[in-house]
Amino acid sequence: MACSLAGLFAVLNLIYPLDISRQTGPTVSVYSAEGDVLRQFASQDGVFRIPVTRNQVSPWYLAALLEYEDKYFFSHPGVNPFSLIRALVQQIRYGRVISGGSTLTMQVARKFYPHPRTYRGKLMQIFRALQLELNYSKEDILSLYLTYAPMGGNIEGVEAASQRYFGKHASELSLTEAVMLVVVPQRPSLYRPDRFPQRARKARNKVLRRVADILPLSGADLQRMLRTPMLASYHPAPLHAPLLARRLQQKHPQQSDIHTFIDYTVESDLESIIRQRTERWSAPLSAAVMVMDNLNGKVIAYKGSADMKDPRRYGYVDMVHAWRSPGSALKPFIYGLALDQGLVHSASLLTDVPRQFGDYSPHNFDHRFQGPVRLDHALQRSRNVPAVQVLSHVGPETFLLWLKNAGIHLQVPKANLALALGGEGIRLKDLVTLFSALGRTGDMIYPRFSSEDTIRTVPLLSPAASWIIRSVLLEIAPPDRVKAAYNRPVAWKTGTSYGYRDAWAIGASADYTVGVWVGRPDGAPFVGQTGANQAGPLMFDVFDLLPEDQRTLSRPESVTASVICWPGGIDVSLVNPQDCLQHQQALTIHHFTPATLKREQGLAALHHWPQPLLDWAQKTGHSLVSDTELQSTGRLKILAPRQGTQLFPYPGQVLNLIASQPSVLWFLNDQPIRGSRLALDALTAGNYRLTACMTQCDTIQFAIY
Repeated sequence: MACSLAGLFAVLNLIYPLDISRQTGPTVSVYSAEGDVLRQFASQDGVFRIPVTRNQVSPWYLAALLEYEDKYFFSHPGVNPFSLIRALVQQIRYGRVISGGSTLTMQVARKFYPHPRTYRGKLMQIFRALQLELNYSKEDILSLYLTYAPMGGNIEGVEAASQRYFGKHASELSLTEAVMLVVVPQRPSLYRPDRFPQRARKARNKVLRRVADILPLSGADLQRMLRTPMLASYHPAPLHAPLLARRLQQKHPQQSDIHTFIDYTVESDLESIIRQRTERWSAPLSAAVMVMDNLNGKVIAYKGSADMKDPRRYGYVDMVHAWRSPGSALKPFIYGLALDQGLVHSASLLTDVPRQFGDYSPHNFDHRFQGPVRLDHALQRSRNVPAVQVLSHVGPETFLLWLKNAGIHLQVPKANLALALGGEGIRLKDLVTLFSALGRTGDMIYPRFSSEDTIRTVPLLSPAASWIIRSVLLEIAPPDRVKAAYNRPVAWKTGTSYGYRDAWAIGASADYTVGVWVGRPDGAPFVGQTGANQAGPLMFDVFDLLPEDQRTLSRPESVTASVICWPGGIDVSLVNPQDCLQHQQALTIHHFTPATLKREQGLAALHHWPQPLLDWAQKTGHSLVSDTELQSTGRLKILAPRQGTQLFPYPGQVLNLIASQPSVLWFLNDQPIRGSRLALDALTAGNYRLTACMTQCDTIQFAIY
């Protein structure tokens, strides 16, 4: 008889082979670096489940499960004949099902091969259970049960149920919570603890009494447990870095587990910061943030939008990968390439005056001009005309090809000088990649979003050019604090696109690169929004979340200090005293001091002021030899009016606005003011907020009565 049954099983096993893979369907879980679930995507049939093993669940749960459901699980061959006979006798005697005879293996078999509750169906279940035992170990079968046990609605498995009903991992379940999840699979729709707490509590207590001896529980402990109320409620699925998770799920649709480098704590804190800021924003602005580890390219925080669930902010649009105008954010790399080409040094004389470059006439953001300006000051103050001037000598085609060869693609139909001012599209992730070169001595690193991504680095700037640009950007003070946490040095740059549509702040320390975008995904403008007053403070908030930098960057030996002369731009030792009209300290590469950029060529024009500067000085009456550019580029401060000023204006009164730096942008209650004079007649009584911005901002409050 036994041989006949074995032969029959062997034949059926060949005809009906076991295949549980086709039944499962992909359920994608995206994990943080620490193993926390960031987001989970339901399978094709809409089920949520998280694979676990016995080592990942509470010992209370395992003990109660095996005692209550299948105490001989590790010794039977998939079927317990004594349990089946007992269940059959009880059914015949009482005319209904009193107790089930199914083992855990049989319950797994029924999950993957459902069958009607008939004798034929039970035989099918027994056959599939024997197949499971033949093909899988006991540990594998137990893991299948822990993962696929029905827990009510579209929830399967003890881990998913633990997170949904109790807001914790299965390894953290208390004794009463563990016992509750043991009983739910018996009647998943009726024993859901979040919907039917009294019914679920009654079923839980039944199991508690059955397993009390093996836990073990004293009589007093058991009574206390039986009195414990049902405290379950529905906890929504985790939703951290949801747009990154969506992108990775689309990229790996057949992969059930996707592991990212997201730091769960940093990501959670970042989401809190953005939530607090969006509550204060007067318009439906969105924001995107990406944080990358410069050493290995791991993306440790990623926020694609302010709130994925907010349709007013187009929260479903991932702005980390969206093409937007960078404003002035690419200027550091125009100057960096010019340094490597030997065209400039840090104190090169540039012309911040009205100029015509072919048919292109750029203007500055504040519609003002400063005349002669050092390269480092022009970069720190984000002057537009000098950046276009340098790009015209580098060549926009050369600049575009240089970026393309490094793997950075701009969305622009044709290379042109408007590249210097944001006349192209770029993605936040690409800006973060570019700025990482400033924290890596010139070699940029591509972001790695998941464990599937390998490390890729590309030389962008020489170590000397990178260090000089970084040292220039380090001098830009934070916009709303004295310094960053840990006194962290951050080389950063802002960008504001045409029409106030995009506000950027990108910064690199030795260990991290942080990129921030603020704006509206639909491209609508928000007047008064700049990189300095909107994105910059958020960027430094994010830097303050990060651990203290462990690496430091040393000055390359090729970076040298030189004294150069204006207007020629070359080393003072090469200039006759009568031709050296102004001395400047400069950072150079190997002491090389290229001459001032001019359209006029030849030695005859070497020690002459560039013609555009001469024309500007004659027209405006400004002197070209001044100490304006030698002033400190220290922290911007509003000098007048002072904090807390109380004004009782008379008709026609105009208030002069004065700051410690020239050519600042003024805002009253975040709305731009044209010029630096404020007509008080137009203001009603009340409290006002006055802000001055360049690459940093200062704000004071005053009142009108």
